Amino acid sequence: MKYVLLALVPLAVAGCVSTEEQRSMDQEKCSSFGYRPGTGRFADCMMKQSSQRDDDDQRFLDRMNAQDRERKEARRNRDDDIDTRPSYDKDGNPNFDTQGNYQGCQGIGCEVDNPDDDDN
Repeated sequence: MKYVLLALVPLAVAGCVSTEEQRSMDQEKCSSFGYRPGTGRFADCMMKQSSQRDDDDQRFLDRMNAQDRERKEARRNRDDDIDTRPSYDKDGNPNFDTQGNYQGCQGIGCEVDNPDDDDN
């Protein structure tokens, strides 16, 4: 969960930047590399900045999807461990206490074999 929050921080910050501000930051970055506005190399640099941002966004989405699949798989595996024995008898009385111990038959004249006994 900690990693999910860390991954969302850059997106939250990027989401606070307008398109114009992002373009301005890209222009400053390309200018810092020595490219002059209006040249082919400057345009190439701007396209690379945009492409890099798109790649970063796609990697983030891929990580989120992978984490989601892992969570679903873990949940599916946990569901396989569910005890399928009936929790209640035919009269609605609980068969097991809160610790999972068999409680036996409840009521007058009730006879039930204990499923935990090995005296078969």
